[in-house]
Amino acid sequence: MKRTISSLVIFSAGALLSTSVFAVSLNGTQWQTIDDKTGEKKAVIQLTESGGKVSGKIIKVLKKENADALCTKCPGSLKNKPVEGLQILSGLKADGNNQWSDGKLVDPESGKTYSGKLTLSDNGQSLKLRGFVGTPVFGRSQTWQRIK
Repeated sequence: MKRTISSLVIFSAGALLSTSVFAVSLNGTQWQTIDDKTGEKKAVIQLTESGGKVSGKIIKVLKKENADALCTKCPGSLKNKPVEGLQILSGLKADGNNQWSDGKLVDPESGKTYSGKLTLSDNGQSLKLRGFVGTPVFGRSQTWQRIK
């Protein structure tokens, strides 16, 4: 009985450590976006980490008719830039428990800028993006799927 409990503790600790080690960095990971309203696959995003902050850019638009689209409604220096290659996430900082917050995100369809946060699932295969104004209660979420 003692050996079984000891084995269980070791197994559980190993599972927790492997999850947290896995989630330490999002650098270089690619994610497929899923529209929260339509359920449609829209784009591929690549995340990078630099100086302790995560950013993300669209590396591929999945609808051929939108592949050459420009971000005509985007603010400032992003205005009229191609959507493919557009940096839509910036400044997200790790705050523990597989979460990154205090970042900004741009919706290339509306051109609006939102506060944002990311939450990585326990198995590391999905990422929940929450965009909001003011407080996370007033916003929308999308779930992205990891591309292997």
